[in-house]
Amino acid sequence: MRVCFVSDQAFPAFGGEGISTRNFCLNLRRRGHKVILLTSQVRNPPSVREIKVYRFFSLPIPKRRGYLAFSSRRRILLILKEEKIELVHINLPTYLGWQALRAAKKMRIPVVLGFHVQVGNVIRHHLSLFLLGGVVERWFSHFFRAGDVVIAPSIFASRILGRYTHKLVEVISNGVDAEKFNLKRITSEDRERFRKRYSLRNSFLLLYVGRLSYEKNVGYLLKIMQNLDTSQDIKLLVVGEGEFKDKLKKRIRELRMEHRVILAGPLKDEDLLCAYAEADVFILPSFTELQSIATLEAMAMKNVIMVGRSEESAAQELVEEGLNGYTFSLRDPHDAACKIHTIFSNEKLKKEMQEKSFRMAQEHDIQKSVSRLEEVYGRLIRVYRRKKCMN
Repeated sequence: MRVCFVSDQAFPAFGGEGISTRNFCLNLRRRGHKVILLTSQVRNPPSVREIKVYRFFSLPIPKRRGYLAFSSRRRILLILKEEKIELVHINLPTYLGWQALRAAKKMRIPVVLGFHVQVGNVIRHHLSLFLLGGVVERWFSHFFRAGDVVIAPSIFASRILGRYTHKLVEVISNGVDAEKFNLKRITSEDRERFRKRYSLRNSFLLLYVGRLSYEKNVGYLLKIMQNLDTSQDIKLLVVGEGEFKDKLKKRIRELRMEHRVILAGPLKDEDLLCAYAEADVFILPSFTELQSIATLEAMAMKNVIMVGRSEESAAQELVEEGLNGYTFSLRDPHDAACKIHTIFSNEKLKKEMQEKSFRMAQEHDIQKSVSRLEEVYGRLIRVYRRKKCMN
């Protein structure tokens, strides 16, 4: 198959959508498919050997939240024709995504739309959400009705899509690379060096990985830390970057938590694996999630999982209550503190939960997700070929 992916936020990846696009592009190419990508022009772009990347003029989104790319339908049309593309997969409802969709329709080739963004990701403050939320909702409805198939990463996401389209929705997990996120990839020496670097000693470790932004609700973790017994040797490691970082630093100083809360910044490769490996509990207080790739990675690395209960978060689907972790209140930090204490004080329970997380992660192996994508693509391409023959 000859597939064109469209994403403003891939290579480098910004957020879960960028990671999902990157992973699917590379894995489809490794299976022998022709894959090209339309994305943003950025400074010092990473080298990408496996796939052909077309970059377009782009503008940065404020507060380091990625880029938005701009291209004409005509230029995209020429690329699709030159590359003899059979299917277009668009992962964001942006200007670039809309122009790619129009170009694909002009060529009469199938369009798959990925659902990776919620209204709460676009509009982050309650007043703005009240005033502008309806506008974004109407745009989503217009956009997601225009594809042939919409792919949702979770059952929760598929239910949200019911607001915007009556088209066929396929639930395909973003997946986790089980070969990369594997405890066997790092040595005991790697782990020991990591613990020394962050002065973790033998502390019980809570881990957060993700953007430091409003919708991720990272500040709530400090309230949870305040509710933990200070006589217990429990630390919080925060991995990520974002506009909330300075406020988080200031609040940590105000609470005199410098020795209990560690801001590691963004971590990659071996360092990220070590963070997951050394963590006892992965904790996610986010308001909005359509799945949570970081949670899947933590599960693959045998973390107990704790996820905040929110009407807009699909990450709760990754928790089997009391078996691989717990959900917790986002209004009462004492609830999370009590559950952390339960895990902290029961080594047997912790081990059982870690093993359960690992087994659940295997159901989200990215190779299974790629196989499902191939099925959807193949079916659509065959339908369109039959239509052309009939015409």
